[in-house]
Amino acid sequence: MISAREKGLFQLLVGFQISIILGIYFISMWLVLWDQAIPYQAYLKYAIIVAIALVLEATSRPGALRPTPGRVKRLASAVSRRQWVWMLVSMTALMVFSRDQRLSRMFLAVFASASLLALYFTNCHLIRLIGGLGMKYFRSWRLRTLVLGPQDWCESILPEINDLNSMLEVKRIELTDGVRKAVKDYTYLIEQEPIDLLVMPARHLPDDVVIHLLRQGDRLGFRCWLPLEITRSYGRRFNLQRAGRLDVLSPPFEPLENTSNQFIKRIFDLGFSAAVILTVLPPLCLMVWLIHRRYSPGPLFFRQDRVGKNGMTFRVFKFRTLHANNDQEAKQVTKSDSRVFKGGALLRKSSLDEMPQFLNVLLGDMSVVGPRPHMEEHDYKFREIFERYGVRRYVKPGVTGLAQVKGFRGEVNRPRDLRHRARLDNFYVTHWDPALDLRIIAMTGISMIRPPKTAY
Repeated sequence: MISAREKGLFQLLVGFQISIILGIYFISMWLVLWDQAIPYQAYLKYAIIVAIALVLEATSRPGALRPTPGRVKRLASAVSRRQWVWMLVSMTALMVFSRDQRLSRMFLAVFASASLLALYFTNCHLIRLIGGLGMKYFRSWRLRTLVLGPQDWCESILPEINDLNSMLEVKRIELTDGVRKAVKDYTYLIEQEPIDLLVMPARHLPDDVVIHLLRQGDRLGFRCWLPLEITRSYGRRFNLQRAGRLDVLSPPFEPLENTSNQFIKRIFDLGFSAAVILTVLPPLCLMVWLIHRRYSPGPLFFRQDRVGKNGMTFRVFKFRTLHANNDQEAKQVTKSDSRVFKGGALLRKSSLDEMPQFLNVLLGDMSVVGPRPHMEEHDYKFREIFERYGVRRYVKPGVTGLAQVKGFRGEVNRPRDLRHRARLDNFYVTHWDPALDLRIIAMTGISMIRPPKTAY
């Protein structure tokens, strides 16, 4: 019920935003080009692309980024950036593939600036505005809610639904601990209050009472909520899914479980890796070969088993930065490590030794952006340190990642180093979107020029 209402608010928000952005588009066009002959057909097709991009962004947006009345301001900045990037990338792609040079650069600058401000403002305020109008003009907007349960449980559950105060009008009936009421007593309590929603704890009430109250809801016309105690005690969200004839609880889907998102990411990986392999990798191979000849003759590439998606191992490619004859390949490289030859230290610090991994991206074992792959020995060790380490296995490992651009790279000296790194990897897995990938790639370029202190 609440989720359906929030979904409706989200759809209204997106509809209003598309109308506002299209209005800004045509106003920007008129302001900049009012004294010129405007190629209306060219500008119209870009307006259509903008609208389509906003619709596709909304339909593919992960649930964690869908604004609700309680967290709308907290998400406004991230959501606005995501929508803005989708619009500009779509317009740029059409411009490149159609070889269209008719769009005014001044128009693009005005539209891009104004649309970003409009998206941020609407993401901050529009849902609350729509909700306020609903409360003012529609009597059924606020749901008459009854919280029924032991005193401790009622006191613990009420703060957790405070974000819905704009939708709920809450009363509570506290049950005395240890006193078991008959079914008719619960029925009497419920019938004394005209309600739209009953919130009760399945764990604290007898099964026959819960089933009776559910049936009573069907009879009298109110809905029932049974909060998931495992979510509150475990600290993670769960979704109810239908699997065959079973209703099962499972953690929320990650964005990259969506097939369309996988397709978008794979297309980007293929295009980006092919460009790097054809343009950057050949001269880099020559440079590294010359460094090898000067400081440490041996194979150009170093190949090693790493753990990838779903725990499957694959052979990763890297430029060799250690002397060829050493028997400590599984040992992490430390500061001033004697195994690293002189030119290899420069390759490692600038991350150029990772460039051959674009071959792994092309082969499908890795992605351009994702959690960095670890050796099997380290993987076994790290999962004992951090309880949610395995979440990073839900996606392909990356040539670069969020943890690396935030400075968490190189040797793991303390459990805290691993926890910080794994938390950032998990954030990436649960909050992926194309805009985040582009941001990480840009930050990677900066970190190659100005490496962190942990790069060695």
